Amino acid sequence: MNRRMNISWRRFPLITTAICLLMAAGYLLWQGEMSLRSLYLVPQRFAFWSPFTSCFLHVSAAHLVGNLLWLIVFGTMVERAVRRAEYLLVLVAGGTVASLTQAWVILTFQPDRAGVPIMGASGMVAAVIGAFAVRFFAENVQVWKVSMPSLLPVALWLIAQLAGAMRTLIEGGGTVGYWGHLGGFITGLVLALSLRMTRAGARSYLLQQMTTAQRQGDLLQALRIAQGWCELEPGSVQAALTAARIAHTVGEESLSAKYYQQALALCDAQDETKTGVDTFLEARQHAVPLPPEVCLRWSLRAEQAGYWQEALEALQNLADTAQGTPEGENALLQSARITLQYLNQPLQAVALLERFLKQHPNSPLTAYALDLLRQAKSEAGRKGNR
Repeated sequence: MNRRMNISWRRFPLITTAICLLMAAGYLLWQGEMSLRSLYLVPQRFAFWSPFTSCFLHVSAAHLVGNLLWLIVFGTMVERAVRRAEYLLVLVAGGTVASLTQAWVILTFQPDRAGVPIMGASGMVAAVIGAFAVRFFAENVQVWKVSMPSLLPVALWLIAQLAGAMRTLIEGGGTVGYWGHLGGFITGLVLALSLRMTRAGARSYLLQQMTTAQRQGDLLQALRIAQGWCELEPGSVQAALTAARIAHTVGEESLSAKYYQQALALCDAQDETKTGVDTFLEARQHAVPLPPEVCLRWSLRAEQAGYWQEALEALQNLADTAQGTPEGENALLQSARITLQYLNQPLQAVALLERFLKQHPNSPLTAYALDLLRQAKSEAGRKGNR
């Protein structure tokens, strides 16, 4: 089973591999007739750890191989798509709850089987399937050459478990722990919902659809999908930036400006200065109109990040386009300061400062401007005497 999902295959499924190796080791130990009584779960008497350790023991090779295949298929997908701590929680909690659920059903409805050990990782696998159903609810999977919704194999599996569970209650007996499977599945489902894997799944689906639309050249559809991503995750800088870029590509300049401003506001709120500076310089490169206060704030942050020439150009542009505003006034003064302090061009700084004093004779920043002017003239004099 392959999947059409936007997830890095370079991330090795470490936990899935480790669990599979433990399952194989448990089977070999069992076949070697070692004493593992403290590890498997007997409903009428068991240690507190056995509901989990029993997941690594299997009575037959077919039982082991079946669980290994299910875990490799679904576990690898889930582990690569979520944080490893979340995945491990699903495995541990799901396997434990599954074992306890099956033990409770036996003690309640089949007490004559209370002395029979419960073993196998099926409940743990069921928890992974539950997490898969939440995380990839909107994705497509491909079995051989047939593409289908990811929830279809989950639904077929779930129907089989429900039918088996009902049959064990009606007919009694049976060696398959269907109720444990259901307990594990529900645990994985609840944990995945609690960890907000649904949102991650929706994002993955939108990115998949957006990539497809871009590949097909339908940029307007890609823009609509990007806007949907922004609505899904209003706090995502990447979503806003993606929408801004696509809007610029299709010529929706006002929409592009809106999303560039949104991205910068999010960078400001989330203290992502580097991303914000890069976004601001990108917007400048695309000649995206931004409010004067935004231009001033991010021009100064670009200066702090070492982009002196870019900051100077942005400030001078602001001084020209926002004359008569506090932002334009400040931009002119700051451009003179950068020209003097970082670019070591005192004559240009003198010209900018004299322009500032002429245009803003009653500015509260006059004293600072005069001080800079003295420094600039002094530096110009030293350079002239060399």
